[in-house]
Amino acid sequence: MPTVSFPLPYLQRLTPITPKTLADRAFYYGLEAALEPDQLTVDVTAERPDLLSAEGFTRAMNIYGGTERTVPDALPASGRTLKVLPPVLPLRPYIGALVVENITLDEAALASLVQFQEKVTHTFGRQRKKIAIGLYDLDQITGDVTYTAANRADVKLTPIGGQSALSAEAILTTHPNGRRYGSALAGHDSVPVLQDSRGQILSLPPIVNAAGVGEIKTTTQNLLVDVSGISQKTVCEMLNILAHNFLDTGATVKTVVIEHPNGTFTTPTLVRQVITFSAKTINEALGTAIAKQDLGLHLKRMDLMVKGTSQVHIPTYRTDIFSDVDVAGDLMVAIGTDNLQPEPTAIKFHLGSGLPLHDYVLRISDLARRMQLMEVKSFILTDPDILSLFEPSRLIAANAKSRTHSSVRGSLQPGILDILSHHISAPKPLNIYEIGQAVQSGADGTLYETFLWSFACLDARASFATAKSYVQTMLKALKVPYRLESCHENRYISGRAATLMVGEQNVGHFGEISPTLLAQFSFPEPVCSGEIDCQQLMQD
Repeated sequence: MPTVSFPLPYLQRLTPITPKTLADRAFYYGLEAALEPDQLTVDVTAERPDLLSAEGFTRAMNIYGGTERTVPDALPASGRTLKVLPPVLPLRPYIGALVVENITLDEAALASLVQFQEKVTHTFGRQRKKIAIGLYDLDQITGDVTYTAANRADVKLTPIGGQSALSAEAILTTHPNGRRYGSALAGHDSVPVLQDSRGQILSLPPIVNAAGVGEIKTTTQNLLVDVSGISQKTVCEMLNILAHNFLDTGATVKTVVIEHPNGTFTTPTLVRQVITFSAKTINEALGTAIAKQDLGLHLKRMDLMVKGTSQVHIPTYRTDIFSDVDVAGDLMVAIGTDNLQPEPTAIKFHLGSGLPLHDYVLRISDLARRMQLMEVKSFILTDPDILSLFEPSRLIAANAKSRTHSSVRGSLQPGILDILSHHISAPKPLNIYEIGQAVQSGADGTLYETFLWSFACLDARASFATAKSYVQTMLKALKVPYRLESCHENRYISGRAATLMVGEQNVGHFGEISPTLLAQFSFPEPVCSGEIDCQQLMQD
């Protein structure tokens, strides 16, 4: 949860609300705010990047308090174009821009703008990997802007605060911003470059701006603002937020045409997004009985416009509303938890029940404990070397952090015998069991997930008869008729194993573990073991 600090003098420029009232109102809005002598510190939730700016925060507080906000229906065109060239697509494919004219930047306003730029790109922008914001002096830019890529060694510019020109390679390896954000361009020999029509480099997105054109001062009156990133949707959303922020300062915001290899579009936009909602669903979520025609009166405090009986129009600075559930959350804030009066007839109680398979598995586990078996647990991701002793690996994780946890198990026996092998010095007999999920292959080769029960016994007297007694006791308690057939699994000693048949279905097997496996696990004494498919057992 990022924390932002807003200078009180700048807040008073944006709203007539007193600082004390702002702090109190923020609490009812769902934000933690602390009033200090010269600033207001606010903890902002991750889904509301618009509140990271002083403009966005005061906008929300003003509207929440009932103050009307007026914005134009559409933004005028700046007449400028930003061209995206194909070489940059593999590096950082999306960019958008806007133009700001007649902006007033005193020290407090500039500090607030820079704070928003840094906070939003570090949190919402994932350290500039997802999005990055660039600010430029528009009066120093000639013509249209081009966004392309060039070799690291061929690009040279003087970064902000620098005294001489550096190559992009030097910036990435020696400049503080290069070392901090260079990972966003890792694996590429080229870098993104933003330049104007006369070849002047404005920046190396998302690393650093060029000195001069990329330096914003209190005397700057006109801005070009760009947002670059890896998602077109996220880039456009951030530009929309910036447009609202600049509008709330009294500046003029204009659009820029983006000529992209995938098509031409214009940024930013003030056209509200429309989602459908159900008053019934919202009321059920809150336990209220608010009439449809009254919902708009409440949601107006959150700058949500209700049209008709099933549509709500969302301002483009709100990136957190997708469905009825989000609207219900805003409605709760608008009403206020202190004023929320649940309607008893609107509250529905749902009595849950366990899945039949899970109830069946719990019953098997209870019976296993009654047979004096000790329960153990192993991971569904296991060591492929151990698994290969029993069966080939069906699924292997492509991004596993450890080889010992990289293969999805199809049987519990490898894991349970591995656990047993780590306790061979314990007093005998050692009788353990496990119930867990595994992935197996059907007759047509498709993979499916199932629950297995597996047990193992380490003891000088462990035998086929021992394993059979556990299986028979379990099936008798479950009242499942069965028959035994010969088993040819390599994991067992030939002639000392059986396949468990229920009807015509093979549901498991048991027997004495083969000498080969005993040696692999270094067992000093015989081991008997078995495994049953709980899901097939229940179905049959």
